[in-house]
Amino acid sequence: MEKSETECVKIKTEEDTTAAVSETAGAVSCITGPDQKGRPVLLSRLYKKMSHIEKLKMAIKNTLAIDEKIRPVNSKGQPGGFIDFPADDPREMIITGDIHTNKRNLKAILKDSKNLYKLEADEAVLIFMGDVVHDERTGHLGEMESSIEIMDIVLHLINKYPNNVIYLLGNHDTLTPQLAKNGILQGVLYHEALIHHRSAEYADLINEFFDSLTVFVRHKYFLAMHAGPVRGGIGESELINIHSYPDCKHQLTWNRINEVHSTPSRKEYSPQDLDYLRKTLKVSKNTPVFVGHNPLWKWGGEDAVWVNPVQTHDHVILYCGAREICPYISIKKTFKYEIKYANLKLKKSQFVLGDI
Repeated sequence: MEKSETECVKIKTEEDTTAAVSETAGAVSCITGPDQKGRPVLLSRLYKKMSHIEKLKMAIKNTLAIDEKIRPVNSKGQPGGFIDFPADDPREMIITGDIHTNKRNLKAILKDSKNLYKLEADEAVLIFMGDVVHDERTGHLGEMESSIEIMDIVLHLINKYPNNVIYLLGNHDTLTPQLAKNGILQGVLYHEALIHHRSAEYADLINEFFDSLTVFVRHKYFLAMHAGPVRGGIGESELINIHSYPDCKHQLTWNRINEVHSTPSRKEYSPQDLDYLRKTLKVSKNTPVFVGHNPLWKWGGEDAVWVNPVQTHDHVILYCGAREICPYISIKKTFKYEIKYANLKLKKSQFVLGDI
């Protein structure tokens, strides 16, 4: 049985977590019936009465029901691992790097430049490049309640704007013991926290949600993935059928840029691998490639975005979990992207549950 919200005293209420997201007209959501593509739509106040399991199942359905013209099916007839936006898509793309439970930054991005209104009006698409879970701060690596809270917000966004929110798989988006940091098994601890605060069924469904995610976005004006390109490039067919290529999937979610100008290991990519990627996916040689995963703090500086690092070109590494600064990327109908900085000095009173 799923634990009731009153039993989960250590987790903030749905009202508290959803309040971190919002500023747009309209009431809190509920299922009223399928849209033209068979996906549930949200309209009224009954959404908050749904169980956590119902909301999670809804998000899985929405993720898998993305239009086949955008998410091509794989060789088994199932939704593939590749998002391929049509060349004439006029919408602004709002792209975030690793958030790692930082709700303040997420709500600041949504409020900045009226981004949440743009989602509502179908004028923008929000692309998470993975890893919204797991607080990366020293002393917080084993704390998992904030991961549950931030995922509630992401699921709510997916359910509210199923045509306008894309979540790419990151290396932290797992419940397995393979994910560890400084000896702390974050994947295992997250799994245990989900069972404790929600239920075993809910934990299984989170794993199913992660399995439903895509790993890559191709747009006329950019490419995006969580970590970095596959060594030597990867083609469209392999991306669509990514579950049949576990090594490629691992590289897309774990690779890091080679920082010392040596021959890259299998866990690293080079400037040449970015060029191979553009070539194998048949895009312009100057197409920007956006990733997260690998904040280059050792380079110094106070920013959380790195443009053309290590002799790359048209390449950006983006991190959105920093406490002092919150960059994100905006790009619309041009190769010229804009790095924006969300205002982190927002009044809490501006965000209320009924706004999303």
